[in-house]
Amino acid sequence: MSVLLAALSLLIVMLAASLGWALLRLQRRVDALHRQLVGDPVPAAALPTRPGPVIEIRILNPFELAVKDTPLAGPAAKVAPRMIERIVYTRAAQQIAEQLKAQGVEAQVTTHGA
Repeated sequence: MSVLLAALSLLIVMLAASLGWALLRLQRRVDALHRQLVGDPVPAAALPTRPGPVIEIRILNPFELAVKDTPLAGPAAKVAPRMIERIVYTRAAQQIAEQLKAQGVEAQVTTHGA
């Protein structure tokens, strides 16, 4: 009986590893396709100087925010952290744009490198 349990445990571990590997490869393909559609993200230091002041926001706890919104984001962050981070930044940018618009502020809200 213990041999059967050991074999099943090994099979489950191998299956989980192969699924994790497949998810990682898929995330890399999604990133590559995103770069083709949008173009390579420009590092903030390479951006041309803009006329006037610029506000930069860096989210220091993206995974905590993702878990607060969706409990399954915690395990997903271990496998595809860039995807979770990108989703958090996209949602934050949308929320900021909506709040500024509601207050009558005309602003361009963009994300770089997310």
